[in-house]
Amino acid sequence: MVFANPSYLWALLGLLVPLAIHLWSKKEARTIKIGSIQLLDETNSRQSSSIQLNEWLLLFLRMLIIVLVALLMAGPQWRTKGNQKQITYLVEASIANQPSIGAILDSLKEDSPVFLLKNGFPEWEAEGEYQSDQEQPNYWQLVQKMDSLHSDSIVVFTKALAKGIRSMRPNTQKKIHWVVMEQEETQNQPLVAFNRESEVELVSSSGNSVTTKINRELLTDGFEVVGNGDSLRLLSNNPKTVPLASLDTLHANMYVEKEFEREGNYMEASFRALSVFLNQEIIIHQEEDMLPNDETTLNIWLSNEAKDGSSEGKWLVYQENLLAKQLIESGAEKNIFYLTERLNPKNTVEQHLPEQLLGILDLDKEVKSLVREADVRQLDETEIKPNYVEPKRKRERATMIDISFWVFSLLAGLMIIERLMANYKKQ
Repeated sequence: MVFANPSYLWALLGLLVPLAIHLWSKKEARTIKIGSIQLLDETNSRQSSSIQLNEWLLLFLRMLIIVLVALLMAGPQWRTKGNQKQITYLVEASIANQPSIGAILDSLKEDSPVFLLKNGFPEWEAEGEYQSDQEQPNYWQLVQKMDSLHSDSIVVFTKALAKGIRSMRPNTQKKIHWVVMEQEETQNQPLVAFNRESEVELVSSSGNSVTTKINRELLTDGFEVVGNGDSLRLLSNNPKTVPLASLDTLHANMYVEKEFEREGNYMEASFRALSVFLNQEIIIHQEEDMLPNDETTLNIWLSNEAKDGSSEGKWLVYQENLLAKQLIESGAEKNIFYLTERLNPKNTVEQHLPEQLLGILDLDKEVKSLVREADVRQLDETEIKPNYVEPKRKRERATMIDISFWVFSLLAGLMIIERLMANYKKQ
């Protein structure tokens, strides 16, 4: 048996806990003075021995439970001999029903194993319906789990989407060949709509295997508002419904010390430019007109004095930093940003102050999430393949099978037995 995370075996030191509790609970017998022993019954030695045996059994079970918990955290794996001649095929579920893939898989030998490229590697079925399975695989995470497959050579049929790379490039001792199924057609997908004064702005994505673009279009007809006014249905041969959001007025509080009036003016000018660019009203509140900090999009503190203890909402605080690379840099705390130098015409223009303000406002947070889901850019084989490491010894060629499920099942059974014994004997 080997372990994926052997450092967790330090948890075996927890075996000392039930042992210490058991020894600590052993109290010395007390001497009680009585007048006569005529009415006392003789102790049953068998019953006493049974109680002691039960205590030791419970101690053994509890220590065994701790051992299994530590093994489970360490990721137990069983070493088996791999088949160097056999080839295993993996296919991404979202393309498993494509005719081209079906023709390839049907032409394979009957003894060639075919699995789906997803957690657990379920077996592919020729008559299965996989069109509704659009779950995005994490390719490199699954590569690490391919060590459990019995063959050394693996062929993977995949879309190789860029959004499926969410970890570091792994090392593997398996010979993996990636067959990328390219998508040549451009896919257009509406994402979200924004309700403006007299018209609706539709945000959509247009992408292919190389690039993804975001398009914004003003609609005056060809749609209808549905639901409770929070959805928009596009009227066409293939009607689609997207979320409908309102572009609310943005509010910002600005605390300006007298010697920072110039910085305050540059901030107001930058927000006016953003208002025109976004086609959205932005109101700056100062002095008596200020709103509660948690009701604004941004709070700005322009002063040499330290900001008060209030941390509600998002803050831009002046704090000079000669080593800073940008006018605005994020702080160690969440929603805290720092203006790193005094403003002047040169740095305001050259370092694009309005664009940096737009970045910390993060108004497109929901749109960015939708764009990531609609991204169909693809990687080629050289970009997606992991690092191949040649095994130095025969034992390193072995296939590792994850036995966590069996360890967990044994752990659950022992915990039930331990509770039953404890309740039966009232331990």
